[in-house]
Amino acid sequence: MRIHRLVIILALCGLLEGTAAAQSSLVLSLGKLYGGDVKTSSKTFGIALGGTGAHSVSSELEFSQTGHVTDLAGSESKVLSLMAGLMVAAHIGPVRPYGAFGYGFIRQRTEASSGSVLSNLSNNDVGYNAGGGVVYKFSPAAGLRLDLRHFKVRKADGFSFQRLMVGLVLGG
Repeated sequence: MRIHRLVIILALCGLLEGTAAAQSSLVLSLGKLYGGDVKTSSKTFGIALGGTGAHSVSSELEFSQTGHVTDLAGSESKVLSLMAGLMVAAHIGPVRPYGAFGYGFIRQRTEASSGSVLSNLSNNDVGYNAGGGVVYKFSPAAGLRLDLRHFKVRKADGFSFQRLMVGLVLGG
């Protein structure tokens, strides 16, 4: 229940922002994993908080969760990611194409996994993402985002996949 309240408060802050806060954003996304080591997946939900700095460079902290993933070996798990990233965008009227790179945690959780989501984190959970997309701003405080990224756990035989997301952008 607290997370729902936090999302509502952040969304209202983005919609009611003034000039000084015009560079922050909240992105609520829905999508799917595919390719790489993923055979099938359920919906992916994501939330990102970001801010734009000078020269169209921005940063973002994003959390996403996919509830059901079947990999090529037939193993079932859920995938969680928490990534800090940088984005570089071009402003062409209301359209903003961008490139993105992020680094953080990619966690596969099976039924045999024990402990909380953040317990026993190791180098085996560290990974990166790279990709890009486009934002269409239909008002100064809101828009839509289409995002395609490649994710890989940072080890030679690490888990990898692509993710396509569509999101609502509030703010920035």
